[in-house]
Amino acid sequence: MPLNPPTRTPTDPEGKHTYGHQILHLTDRLNGTETYAQAAEETEHVLNEHDGVLARLGQFFEAAAEQAKSSETDEGFELAYRFEDAFSTLLELSDELHGASDQMRTLGPPPVEARWQAQVARYYATAPQRPGPATPTSAVPGPPAAQVRPEHAPQPRQHR
Repeated sequence: MPLNPPTRTPTDPEGKHTYGHQILHLTDRLNGTETYAQAAEETEHVLNEHDGVLARLGQFFEAAAEQAKSSETDEGFELAYRFEDAFSTLLELSDELHGASDQMRTLGPPPVEARWQAQVARYYATAPQRPGPATPTSAVPGPPAAQVRPEHAPQPRQHR
């Protein structure tokens, strides 16, 4: 999967979290698949036991645990245990999902119009367009507003 250009989101307006954005792009690609075989190919990027995201993320937490231990402080060891727990959780998740991509591939063709994304896209493509927000009258082209001169300004009524 080639690296995509920096992505900016409301939670990351500067686009600094590039690896998280890569997962977001992968999720978008998975949502855009039209067959289970295509979906299985996308899930392989995460689930491959040697080079998938889960395997690499496990390696990341192992390295993070070692970094924390190297501080040789109580806080560092506590943090290392947390990272090791995360690594163990990922191993369990990887074991649980072993073969899931192959199972996805065998599901066959998707039912006609079962994809909610396609239904939403069709709705927005055919829905009547709402008028946009009202623009201020000063932005509307046309003749300039009449100037009220003091001699033409309304006068208070006189009571009898």
